[in-house]
Amino acid sequence: MTRYVYSAEQLTWVAALLLFGVPNVADAANILAFFPAPSHSHMTLKSTLLRELTVRGHQLNVVSTAPEKTPLANYTDIVVSLPSFAKIVGGNPYNLEDNTLFETAIQTWHLGCGLCADVLSDTKVQELIHSKDLHFDLIIMEAFFSDCFLQFAYKFKAPVVKFCTFGGTHWMGDWVGNPSPPSYVPDAMLNLGDRMSFWERAFNLLGGTFFRLGRQLYYLPRLDAVVRNLFNVSEPLPRLVELEATTTTLVLLNSHFSISYPRPLTPSIVEVGGLHVRPPRQLPQDLQKYLDEASHGVVYFSMGSILKSSDLPDVKRQALLKAFAKIKQKVLWKWETESLPGQPDNVRLGQWLPQSDILAHPNVLLFVTHGGLLSSQEAITRGIPIVGIPIFGDQKHNVARAVSFGIGIRLDFNNISEHSVSWALREGLENPKYLKNARRLSRLFQDQPLTPLQQAVYWTEYVMRHKGAPHMRSAALDLTWYQYMLLDVIAVLCLVISSVLFVTFLLLKTMINQISKFRTTKHLSKKNK
Repeated sequence: MTRYVYSAEQLTWVAALLLFGVPNVADAANILAFFPAPSHSHMTLKSTLLRELTVRGHQLNVVSTAPEKTPLANYTDIVVSLPSFAKIVGGNPYNLEDNTLFETAIQTWHLGCGLCADVLSDTKVQELIHSKDLHFDLIIMEAFFSDCFLQFAYKFKAPVVKFCTFGGTHWMGDWVGNPSPPSYVPDAMLNLGDRMSFWERAFNLLGGTFFRLGRQLYYLPRLDAVVRNLFNVSEPLPRLVELEATTTTLVLLNSHFSISYPRPLTPSIVEVGGLHVRPPRQLPQDLQKYLDEASHGVVYFSMGSILKSSDLPDVKRQALLKAFAKIKQKVLWKWETESLPGQPDNVRLGQWLPQSDILAHPNVLLFVTHGGLLSSQEAITRGIPIVGIPIFGDQKHNVARAVSFGIGIRLDFNNISEHSVSWALREGLENPKYLKNARRLSRLFQDQPLTPLQQAVYWTEYVMRHKGAPHMRSAALDLTWYQYMLLDVIAVLCLVISSVLFVTFLLLKTMINQISKFRTTKHLSKKNK
């Protein structure tokens, strides 16, 4: 008799299919997706979610900068180029480390305008804009650099699911009326935790307000102009700020409360953090042998896909090399060129390395990383402590969170020296608390009834089954800003209280005057006698 052996992931999916049901042909939907950000990590998340939707029987039409490596029968790639976006980016990304909050915001908004102009002017996207007979049941879009594509939701009368590839910002909650109290919910773009001092709470409030007002008063009007120019349609188009609140039905966040900070979430926001992390696969034979033979353990070093180790300034690179040469552990370094001058004997290079599978090897003891969210989630899933060298975006926030959880050490880029790197390595390798905390956090993160990918697929299909799920829409979206903040109620209460106090004051004043007048009259009467 033939015996079949199934993996834990396959068994979990069988259980999920029995629970949710297998979609038949009638349930299959036509989905339009926009994932234009030219980032390897963003593409990884995009592929994980969208390919699973094709497995469920849905037809996908995907606008992105890179096609799927393995073609699928019901998956159509619409590949676009980003010449304007590439010109704006330019330079060495390590230079972004010193950017102020204002500089980061302005550059991000300029990038968004350039990216939208590039995508909307593409010939294949123009065909979508002017199509007459196309129909889409749902539009999925990345929550960053994608605001201009909301006009397709208006054109095709389709609900929108937004997939945020990081933990989200305060203003993203505004799309579905989700509260983000600045007193204990830190904005992902700020280097803050959930236990904030007075000045940190003030900075969180002001920073979140700056992003909100900047988007509404500066960024979205500029995007509106780009859209009006490139949609080139006769009828007037609604403003993007209006479409945000009327078309967005679901926001998928690449986060989870166990590895983030607890916060209030409406039903329209679902946490699916770590959906890209799969069970570890077999490593290439030479790499497996290298890790197996590391009797003292391995330190894995990678600065991600956008930041390249080969672009590190010479001084920083030499400091890292000297510090690595002094430890007894082997070092596996993601290095993007053929050779590394001054490479120590205990350092091995790789232009591309299967990071998640490497971190699952029992001999890997420490992960030196830029603090990107996907890398952080992979380290947490595998129970590996980190040394974080954050540069830009949410990396500082992610590393600050790792430090607060006791699973990481922060090493500022401007403070990289042989001494500081050696201290960080020694602390991470020799202090047992980091590994202990990392293993504990891994257990918490993985203790979920469904995998993050199953959650994402279920709620995406839920929105389609219920025609945009209007019953999940928060009433907060129908309130003006002053109603939402109860300023009208506070104003009326203040007016009533002030009126009562004023009338009470007048009555008391009248009574005192009358008493004083009575006493004066009585005194004069006695005097006259």
